Amino acid sequence: MANALAVFFVVSEPIFSTEQCKTFGHFSNENASLLYKTLLLNMFELFSPLVQKEEFYLYLNEVDNAALGIELTESLPSSHIFFAGSETMDSAFPQLFERKDPETKKVFYVNPDFVGLTPNDVHQIMNLLQLEDDVLILKKTQHKKVDFFATNNFRPEIAEIVKKKNFVCDSSLKKLSGLDYHVYKLKDIFSVTHANDFPELYKMLSRKENYDCCSKQIHDRFTHLFIEYKELL
Repeated sequence: MANALAVFFVVSEPIFSTEQCKTFGHFSNENASLLYKTLLLNMFELFSPLVQKEEFYLYLNEVDNAALGIELTESLPSSHIFFAGSETMDSAFPQLFERKDPETKKVFYVNPDFVGLTPNDVHQIMNLLQLEDDVLILKKTQHKKVDFFATNNFRPEIAEIVKKKNFVCDSSLKKLSGLDYHVYKLKDIFSVTHANDFPELYKMLSRKENYDCCSKQIHDRFTHLFIEYKELL
């Protein structure tokens, strides 16, 4: 149990139900859904070689309950897929982590609307979690939002600070440091949140140093969208 992990993927808005999928610029509902599902699957691919299926926990919007496809149901135990409303996942955010075994202290939180994490990054983070001191590892986006954290001694206070509305990473580091963790703020990640992020995503994935951010299969899915919306690039 000492080495057990719990990796939480939390997606507060619908992404599988094409009719109610959150919009993304001028994308059709189907292509917006494809974009968000691709971002989520990319995160699963990155963690799967190092994490057992039983250590994954996925929270999806309750609207997606009837639209979930086999892409995920084949990868996760059905008992580790949960559904909740957007407001619940915001207001009761720290309680989401209560699904894990109480003895599991090593926790990852992933809001999978980003790219920029590589297998080497995951290995580095895993190594940091082996330290004897309590550590907290953060990755923020270009929009100053924390979409990823990891710790070897999870406490609900972390989630409360990270999920506060209008969270600004730099101004909140003092609060996190006040929890007596060694805080590591690693290189930023790239969140695909706004329409003007799309051409920047294309530029990012076109650079050789970012090839490890996703597999060929995931890259091909992104390429489909780049071709479909080439006028935006």
